[in-house]
Amino acid sequence: MEGCATLQMPLTKHKLHLLFFFGIIVLFSLVNLLVTNTTFAFTDTIYDGIMIGNVPVGGLSVDEAEKKLLNAFQNQTNNSTITVRYENDSWSINPQDIELTVDAKDLALQAHHIGRTGNIITLIQERYLAVHGGYTIPFIQQYNQDKLSAFLATVAKSVDQKPQNASLLYANKAIQIIPEVWGRKLDIPVSIANFTTALNNGTLSDIELTVNKESPTIFPKEFADIDSLVAVYTTEFDPNNKNRYQNIAIAAQKISNLLLHSGEIFSFNEIVGLRLQEYGYKEAPAFIDGKLLLDWGGGVCQVSTTLYNTVLLADMEIEERTSHFQPPSYVPLGQDAAVADNLLDFKFKNTSPYNIYITSELSNNQITVYLFGKKNPNAPEIRIETTSKRVGYNTIIKQDNSLPRGKEVVESAGQKGFDVKTYRVKSVNGKEISREHLSSDEFPPENRIIRIGTQGKQSAK
Repeated sequence: MEGCATLQMPLTKHKLHLLFFFGIIVLFSLVNLLVTNTTFAFTDTIYDGIMIGNVPVGGLSVDEAEKKLLNAFQNQTNNSTITVRYENDSWSINPQDIELTVDAKDLALQAHHIGRTGNIITLIQERYLAVHGGYTIPFIQQYNQDKLSAFLATVAKSVDQKPQNASLLYANKAIQIIPEVWGRKLDIPVSIANFTTALNNGTLSDIELTVNKESPTIFPKEFADIDSLVAVYTTEFDPNNKNRYQNIAIAAQKISNLLLHSGEIFSFNEIVGLRLQEYGYKEAPAFIDGKLLLDWGGGVCQVSTTLYNTVLLADMEIEERTSHFQPPSYVPLGQDAAVADNLLDFKFKNTSPYNIYITSELSNNQITVYLFGKKNPNAPEIRIETTSKRVGYNTIIKQDNSLPRGKEVVESAGQKGFDVKTYRVKSVNGKEISREHLSSDEFPPENRIIRIGTQGKQSAK
């Protein structure tokens, strides 16, 4: 079996020269490194080449470096302001207002420790960098972060802007689509971090703020198929009842400028939210267990009722609707829609193959709800019809020993009740093509109550 021969190439003269020069370079580097570290070992000043920010402190004692840093800080902050900027706007604050300071002693000690602490490899690296490339320590400054945050919160009032959805404007029987507007919000934590970095780099002006963009949720393309007013309904209220008016106005604003996609279900309670004092609602008359009492958000049911009648005329599918215990006066019998926090909701479904858009309007003593969508030239005419039957009340006689004998007091005048059936009727060219039963509501009568005195005859005085 034959073996494999190993070929050994002889070193050429050129390669020998290269190895010689490489050895000389290594030798000089080692000598240089040895001399440098020997020099460092016999000095107590800060090593040459060390900077704190943009302040050179090499060759200085700790005390000298401290004084130099304080002078640099004072020169930087005296009669100057700190400027923050966003695009073309800027805001200024005095360093004293955020209690800007510097721990010059600590920074000088940090500089003195360079090349003197750590393991041998760290020492050699730090000393080498100081001599050949320079070694820089950040010029760290301290400030009151709460006061800076308060300053930026004030700036945010000028910067922040809520996003605005694309919307629909209806005027002179014409539809106009208003484009969306992107929002913006000052990122205070990130801006504080940028502020700190800039200060440590010796920058006091044009510190850039970080502002995040906030996207709207509705864009013009979602109005592509909306070309006409499909349905509208109006109810009236007493504008002199200020509390009730405010409640109606708040709820009406909540359901206005609302885009509903095809197949989406609208929930009045989800959109409007809780009717609480903290959200601006007032106490106003409302039916509670059949009695007219003051309640937070009284009057909001008129908004849900007006919307209910609008979507009925728009031929939308009703998912949830409840009548009041007693019929309200602002709408025909059987056409009301009661709502109550966490109890009664009004819901409907957009059964159109297109998106629809809802707006509301308050004018004098009226609330009007508009529903826009895709025009259907073959859509039938829609009207709401009701049939009702009166239900008589009973008269209740109560004996009252606190009244003189034979005296009568009418405690409750009594009120007749109603049994109501409501239908959605569709017609084409005046001819009825369908009749949809919407609801059967019972409004119970209120008994007439008379108190009759049974007290003995009073003696003459």
